[in-house]
Amino acid sequence: MFRGIAKLWEKIPWQVILLVLGTIFLWRNNLMPMAGDDYAYAFIWDPEHGGNLMDDIGPRQRIESFGDVISSQWTHYFTWGGRTFSMLIIQFFAWQHRLCFDIANTVVYLLLIMIIYWLAMGKIESPTKAKGCFLWAIFCINFGVLDYITTMVWMTGACVYLWTGLCECIFLLPYALAYRNEDFWRQWPKLSIPVMAIGGLLAGWSQEGGSLVTLTLIGLSLMAYYRREGHLKRWMVAGVAGAVMGCLLLMLAPGSVMREKFMLQYEPEYVLSMEKLFTFDMFYRNFTEGFLPVFVWESFLLLPLIIYFIKVTKSESVKNYIIVFTGAGMEVLCLMMFAPEFKVHTGFHSTLFLTIASSAAFRECIPFIKEKCLLSPWWRRSLWGLGMAAFVYVILSLVGALYIETSVAHQWEKRMEYVEQHRNDDEIVVSALYIPHDLDEWLGPRSMTTYHLIYGADLEYKPKDNRSNMFAQYYGLKSIRIDKESDWKKVGE
Repeated sequence: MFRGIAKLWEKIPWQVILLVLGTIFLWRNNLMPMAGDDYAYAFIWDPEHGGNLMDDIGPRQRIESFGDVISSQWTHYFTWGGRTFSMLIIQFFAWQHRLCFDIANTVVYLLLIMIIYWLAMGKIESPTKAKGCFLWAIFCINFGVLDYITTMVWMTGACVYLWTGLCECIFLLPYALAYRNEDFWRQWPKLSIPVMAIGGLLAGWSQEGGSLVTLTLIGLSLMAYYRREGHLKRWMVAGVAGAVMGCLLLMLAPGSVMREKFMLQYEPEYVLSMEKLFTFDMFYRNFTEGFLPVFVWESFLLLPLIIYFIKVTKSESVKNYIIVFTGAGMEVLCLMMFAPEFKVHTGFHSTLFLTIASSAAFRECIPFIKEKCLLSPWWRRSLWGLGMAAFVYVILSLVGALYIETSVAHQWEKRMEYVEQHRNDDEIVVSALYIPHDLDEWLGPRSMTTYHLIYGADLEYKPKDNRSNMFAQYYGLKSIRIDKESDWKKVGE
């Protein structure tokens, strides 16, 4: 039976697997409405009263052209933060139709899977040659990310994490190929230098943790390459120069300092005061609320690494390659310990780099696993049991997630119908969104949760609070809020 299933699996083209994944991902994206910061970024960034994300702000001008996006991000960089590349994408899609984002985000998701696979293999080749490794990479990136909705489906979050993750991985790929393959780009194309410089700029100008760790990975790879070859190629230097420049533009943005001042002035309850920075309380909170949950959730990625380092015969170059990406995953978590706040979704890049390391180790473990399965019935039964358990988990998680997200989408449609009927009212009061049957308590963060609804995906009790205020301005309403009687504590009952 085990062999029969293995043969059936081998007959399924990898393109079909990607097609199914892309269809499901597009479906989930389509179910996710605009929410939270998506509305704030649909307007030209106005520095008055702390930009577009503070409560009780006055009227803002909708983005109506690409020129508005550029001028908005110019102001944003100097008054709020340095994630300009991500914010440009967000504001562009907030201006365009939501379907444009759904399609583009699905393409980015599928590209990321392919790049992760190539990084794990150390070469560009068809997944047909290592379909087990390909499947493991897919499983890891889909089930190793703790806050899936925030980092991969929600428009603002996906642009900050999923899209920047793709930029970093694409930029790292040539360096990885050069390290694993001595003949890679011996005669480099003329366009490789400007292309790598731009790629480095985008990778460095991405997200703080991912940017710094990307620089670490590039530095280590160049050291290893130089030690082997005795010289560096021009495209390598150009890429590093671009990445350093991008990282500096990200980290030294004047708006980052301005944002702290605005937050302390207008919403001090949401920001850590200066006297509490780098104290025991900050590190303890970051460890318990960020580091530990992310590490525990993604710990299954370490299983192939453990088998590889204990049981598999290792080549020096592959071993070092796996160690470096494993270290990169842990470095993200360690860096975030020094941030004023470590929310679980900021661990996305940790899972990304650990997925590459885990998939590379899994590829090296395949001959060992095949040998054990041929010699030991216990190994065959164990792998069969693990495979079936994983399959059942994937199906139940997917069905549960789609049920929750479909329910929330239907609630949103009914709300919009009600809003359209009452759009001329002085104040529109709508019921709060809810998760059906408390399914989020069973599924955890695999889908939309009550936590997401409270802290971003739904409107607020006060019409002047940011999410309700921006929603009203976006749809041309006088005022809107959720019903106070729809208490969040009652929602889960």
